[in-house]
Amino acid sequence: MQRTLKMVLVLTIIGIVSGLSLALVYRFADPLIRFQQLKRLKRAIFTVLPEAKDYRKEIKDGITIYRGLNSKNKPAGIAFEVKGPGFQGPIVLMVGVDNSLSKLLGMEVLESVETPGLGGKITSKEFKDQFKGLSIKQKITYVKNRNPSTPKKPGQIDAITGATISSKSVVNMLNNKISLITKVLKQN
Repeated sequence: MQRTLKMVLVLTIIGIVSGLSLALVYRFADPLIRFQQLKRLKRAIFTVLPEAKDYRKEIKDGITIYRGLNSKNKPAGIAFEVKGPGFQGPIVLMVGVDNSLSKLLGMEVLESVETPGLGGKITSKEFKDQFKGLSIKQKITYVKNRNPSTPKKPGQIDAITGATISSKSVVNMLNNKISLITKVLKQN
């Protein structure tokens, strides 16, 4: 009985010390994590809106958008986050569109746990550059294993070979969010 009581007391003390340690580390680390997330968000906004020098955060119908402003404080585009499922886990993108909502200005991957060397290529410059200047008047489509001599259709990107699911996820996420953003912004 005495031995059991000692073990329970020791485990209780260890649990309390561990819990307090975790709480202190969290209290110290949380502001640093939030600062880094905000820094990454700002960098992504300015990446997808290359003409923007500043931005204004707006919430419309529960959707957060970032209106980019150029050096003369004129609109330089609209940025927004896109979230959805990938092959391995969630994908989070920052997307920039022009003010008329007719073409993409850029796309940046904020979070991805896709398979390195395959779906992880959604973070590559080659993949992301396909979205710059892409018309969004119609739905974005993807084609796999396209013959290089075959011209691309408007609004079409090349899927990553061996990672069609990741490419398809990005395209579907973009189409859904662009449709929603267009609807919300045209109402207001």
